[in-house]
Amino acid sequence: MSPIPRGPLESLCGLISFLTTVKEPDDDRVWARVADKLAAAFDCEAATYFVFLPKQGQLVARSALGAVGRGIESHPIEAGKGLCGWVAKYREPLLVDDAYRDERFLKDFDESTGFKTRQVMALPLFNLLDLVGVLEFINKRGGPFNEADLALATAAGQAASLALRALRLESTVDRVTAHNASILENLGGGFLAVDIHGRLMLCNPAAKRILGLPDDIALNQPADQALMAIPEMDAILMDTLVKKEAVKRQDLWWKQKGETRVLGYSTLLIQDPHGRVVGAGITFQDITQFQKKK
Repeated sequence: MSPIPRGPLESLCGLISFLTTVKEPDDDRVWARVADKLAAAFDCEAATYFVFLPKQGQLVARSALGAVGRGIESHPIEAGKGLCGWVAKYREPLLVDDAYRDERFLKDFDESTGFKTRQVMALPLFNLLDLVGVLEFINKRGGPFNEADLALATAAGQAASLALRALRLESTVDRVTAHNASILENLGGGFLAVDIHGRLMLCNPAAKRILGLPDDIALNQPADQALMAIPEMDAILMDTLVKKEAVKRQDLWWKQKGETRVLGYSTLLIQDPHGRVVGAGITFQDITQFQKKK
């Protein structure tokens, strides 16, 4: 395989730089920019980004550059039909030096637009193993598309796919985090959590109110410092971490400003996706009014 020329390599670097600035997982915008950057790198006459609609089994143009653009945007392409349809069906890239000698080529678009397709490079776009679209480049002015061009386009496609996947994951995590934070904020009962090192990770408003903790209590501090007013709770959390055992419906008697209070509590283990314990939590309610003081 011949080395990638400096111009295309700079275009790839520019594209990667663009991908680092993207904040939303907008597939159409990202793939349209990929098509635009690569079309400039290859100095070709036309380029199109097709999105793949799996239920319909069709490719639909979302962005088209060059003279062929207006004619192709309103015509869905069935998977398996034409060069791009072949790429969508078999999930493999294509390099075609003479489109009119390739029996897979559909002449309809050329006939309706007056555009003359000569060379074609098309490649599939993926999200993991799922086909999401096809990029097509037409008529490279410096000569036919080659393996180095395909390597560059493939690398750009992979970089864009990874960037979009990371943004989708980040967006999902943000939504889940916001949802969970909303639940914790609105819990009537208290909730505290510590990490595997015994540092305070979470403390919802109800916990601060029940325990008389400051509203601006600092997180990431040792729990024994945060819970100086109720060291029994710190001991319960540390015991949960050490034994890796949760308890249900226990009572905790303590004194708040000289007055005996009773908390009903349960503990839980916090685990990562691999099942490893990464922290412990405690949920509790003030049940003093339901208990006889000792």
